[in-house]
Amino acid sequence: MIGGLNLLRWVLVAVSIAAIFLQANHLIAIGRFELGPFFSFFTIQANLIAIGVLVISALGGMGLSEGFQAALRGASVLYLTITGLVYAVLLSQLPMVKEIVDPVADGVHHLLMPLWVLFDWVVDPPRNRPGYRRSLWWLVYPLSFLFFSLLRGAITGWYPYPFLSPDQAGGWVAVAIVSGVILLIACGLIGLIRLLVPRGSRADRSL
Repeated sequence: MIGGLNLLRWVLVAVSIAAIFLQANHLIAIGRFELGPFFSFFTIQANLIAIGVLVISALGGMGLSEGFQAALRGASVLYLTITGLVYAVLLSQLPMVKEIVDPVADGVHHLLMPLWVLFDWVVDPPRNRPGYRRSLWWLVYPLSFLFFSLLRGAITGWYPYPFLSPDQAGGWVAVAIVSGVILLIACGLIGLIRLLVPRGSRADRSL
């Protein structure tokens, strides 16, 4: 089973990389591609993280401890789940988003990859369930992304997503509310992701 799963991991790595190039090509075609902003989207970053995690898993862990592998995989599940949910609820129906998103890359990055990493976590769970408090470290990246995006936006006027822009209705209050809600949902998702690990597993204290 593991051999077949690893083969599928490599397939998903290839598909996700192809989708990144496809999205970049779409932006180039419509004259909207800029290297910095392109790699500043949470979607692209989360998928790149997932690619790295899948490669590590497909190569048998590359010598990393089981606890650290579990942390990486769990974090990847969290980031892509956030990616899929936020896109579906806040972004997918916006005309400005539909204009710049390639439909095939959209399906890969916002649906296929989030579902795959979740499936991968369920069918090949870590041996030990990550401790909840330690799993909160998974939030470091999303919080860093938020802080950096807001800081850069305040300086340059460009924000990667409309809900992070104070120019929207409600200004900074709306930004704070949406960001807070996403953070609370992320905390809940951490608990759910942990619960998907078999109940007999003990919280890993090695991290």
